[in-house]
Amino acid sequence: MQAKFNEFFEKVKNQTTYDEEELYKLVESSKVTEEAKKEKVANFANILFKLTKSTPSDSINATIIKQINDDAQKFINEVDGDINVSFTIALIFITITQLFKQDASVNSLLNNATNILVNILYKQGGHNDSMDLLIETFEVLSRKTSDENKRMYYVSRSNEIARYKDDFQSGKEVKLSPTSSEKLQKAFAYKEKGTDAFKKSDWKNAIFNYHCANNYVTGLMGLGDEEDKLSKNLVLVLTNNIAICNMKLGKFNRSIELLDQVLKSEPNNVKALYRRGKCLVAEKQFVHAEEDLEKALALAPTDKEIMAELKICKQKLNDFKKIEAKAYSKMFD
Repeated sequence: MQAKFNEFFEKVKNQTTYDEEELYKLVESSKVTEEAKKEKVANFANILFKLTKSTPSDSINATIIKQINDDAQKFINEVDGDINVSFTIALIFITITQLFKQDASVNSLLNNATNILVNILYKQGGHNDSMDLLIETFEVLSRKTSDENKRMYYVSRSNEIARYKDDFQSGKEVKLSPTSSEKLQKAFAYKEKGTDAFKKSDWKNAIFNYHCANNYVTGLMGLGDEEDKLSKNLVLVLTNNIAICNMKLGKFNRSIELLDQVLKSEPNNVKALYRRGKCLVAEKQFVHAEEDLEKALALAPTDKEIMAELKICKQKLNDFKKIEAKAYSKMFD
């Protein structure tokens, strides 16, 4: 079936239109058996083709990717995760990437296809077509990426699926490792636990759960564009939250270290600037505190909390300078 899809996609690659009946016949050759489900797959394929024909032939943007992924999930949900439907949609994902130049967006589409295929294996561990297509797709991703860490990740995933297939066929007990998408969901679950503890002022328990979330989300690879943005943002949110908890516990130096990480990624993060300034005031580093608070105020000129903290900082800095001047004057008496 994959060869037929490849042949069809190559045929229509440079055409502005295509024969919808021919596409339906192609879906007919899949292992989808129920007529209603075949029709849904054909409808999805038609929508996908129309989307690809509405964009330049050598590129595909994030908006198109998101629409494709949303439509795919919608169709899969409508058929209760039917394995043959899911496999056919993943196959369409993978073959349609031939219409575009290889870039991050195409890799995102391939990553989403691998997630669909892995979910099939969770439902039916011995689905040979999914195992073979997964191995092949991870190998393609490993060849196409210029990031060495990602390349190693895709190679390891391909090898893992190959071992899984061998072990399954030899009758051994097998289990797939969690996907990056699953790890991201676990990270969000731990983040919610941390937030619940935070609301109860249980700072140590909040820190524990935020750290658990961070362990799941740090360094995730093989995510689609949307999930990749979510994971990167979550890392910053967790680091910020852990810093707040440490502030509440009076561990200001640790908070400063964490907020340094946030501000390295987002130099204009107002909340992080304000919190680091507040911690620096507590550690009597008034000059650096003033710098942070003035920058925060420039970014959020109506923020009353920043104004109040900056006023405190300036007063303490002024008092410190007076004490310092007095001490120096005594040295020359």
